[in-house]
Amino acid sequence: MTTDSYTKDGRHATDGYTRDGRVRPVTPGFALVLVLSCVATALLLILALVYYAGSSARIASDYTAVASPANRALTAEVAGYAHNRRRDLAAARADLMREVKTVGSFDDQLETVTFPTAAATAAGALTQADQKLAKLIGLQARAPSLRKMRSFDRRAEAAAAVVKTQVELIRRALGLPVSSGPLF
Repeated sequence: MTTDSYTKDGRHATDGYTRDGRVRPVTPGFALVLVLSCVATALLLILALVYYAGSSARIASDYTAVASPANRALTAEVAGYAHNRRRDLAAARADLMREVKTVGSFDDQLETVTFPTAAATAAGALTQADQKLAKLIGLQARAPSLRKMRSFDRRAEAAAAVVKTQVELIRRALGLPVSSGPLF
């Protein structure tokens, strides 16, 4: 069975044509739906362009919303460790453990940011570098003495340098200035 139809006199009638072979006129209702569909499509395209034009600024804002509080916390924790690393094992340990927690929290929040391709690669590398840094700082915090704890300092600084490199790649990809915080 086909969808073709035939007129009474046996002539073939196809869609869009009347029985006498003339083209069917466009009805006002169809024209209205057609115009509204075109207008709605154009409006959606314009809105999408506006939305995506601001997306790089929005992504940069999302990143700084995650990085700024982490940097503030790390500033206090790093200063605390620098102050306590020669005097008070328990306080130095607490400073380091807070630093591990801050880095982990930053990584968790970083996963909520949708980065463009160049920054996404650096964000993945940043997360890996952060995990290595946090593991090293965790080992440092478990050191049995201040002297042993300080023996980790150079390795922790080297691991932090890797983190900073990835942060700078992200910031550059997002058009942000160089970080003024300790890491992010």
